[in-house]
Amino acid sequence: MIKGLYSDCDGGPASMIVTEGLTKRYGDVRALIDVSLEVRKGEVYGLLGPNGSGKTTTIRLLLGLLHPTAGRASVAGLDCWRQSLDVRRIVSYLPGELRMFGWMTGYAMLRFLSSLRGGIGLDRAVAIAERVMRLDLDRKVRTYSTGMKQKLALAQAFADPVEILILDEPTSALDPSARALVIGLVREARDQGQTVIFSGHVLAEVEQVADRVAIMRRGRLVHVEDMHARRLNLRLLLLRFDGEAPIRFPEELELTERERNGQVLLLEHRGAVAPLLRWLTEQRVVDLAVGTDDLNSLYDRYHGPNVKDDDGEGDWS
Repeated sequence: MIKGLYSDCDGGPASMIVTEGLTKRYGDVRALIDVSLEVRKGEVYGLLGPNGSGKTTTIRLLLGLLHPTAGRASVAGLDCWRQSLDVRRIVSYLPGELRMFGWMTGYAMLRFLSSLRGGIGLDRAVAIAERVMRLDLDRKVRTYSTGMKQKLALAQAFADPVEILILDEPTSALDPSARALVIGLVREARDQGQTVIFSGHVLAEVEQVADRVAIMRRGRLVHVEDMHARRLNLRLLLLRFDGEAPIRFPEELELTERERNGQVLLLEHRGAVAPLLRWLTEQRVVDLAVGTDDLNSLYDRYHGPNVKDDDGEGDWS
């Protein structure tokens, strides 16, 4: 257990990462605006949003690479700015833009990176690189493709003996088969008790592995969703009525109207099934379809083509 890690008094999961009112300004532009979030120990936390939404700024503040204009952030109870070296000792960070020494071989690069943590993890890094990522570690890094360099960095990140992984766009340069390998490694890290922040654009990947997702928009944290509860409780109802569709619904049904087209309604349902079925038998429903919802539709609420623009603040990555 890391010194300074604070846990819930009721025995629930510890809060590994916490931010409160985190704000970052560059002159008159606010790159991050009053972000408060909490990442629990041992969970995979998906951080979503397009370029300019604030994901990378948030990550850099967590690592102490930037100083916040306002608010605070802590990792394992450590202040991200005042104790940034201690924070980086317990975090393995894969940046979105990689820089490596091209004159080194793949093995030498892994040996150098492992040496920064006392050499611990080198054997595992080599095993992941060779057996999982199928890399030739005798080749010079400068001869690697972009995807191969990404695989080398991922091997090191997953081998580091740390409690927290922060992966910024980890699959951006990879082919589909390699992307699946990364998802498997993320699951393995969670099974070993590590905490993972997974920032990505490919929603299907995040949906496969995330316990919770946070959606950012123009520097603000606009929504957090528990993916387990979403998979278990969320239903989509497509209803066609004989005559006019109802305008209002009983509150206890927990129905939310998503689309309306004459006699056809698309509803979101999160409540108990029995009251819903009783209500449906009382309605003049002539056709019914029940389905589930994917992460794309949730994301589109905040970044879809019909979302109105805001005040223009937070236009940084």
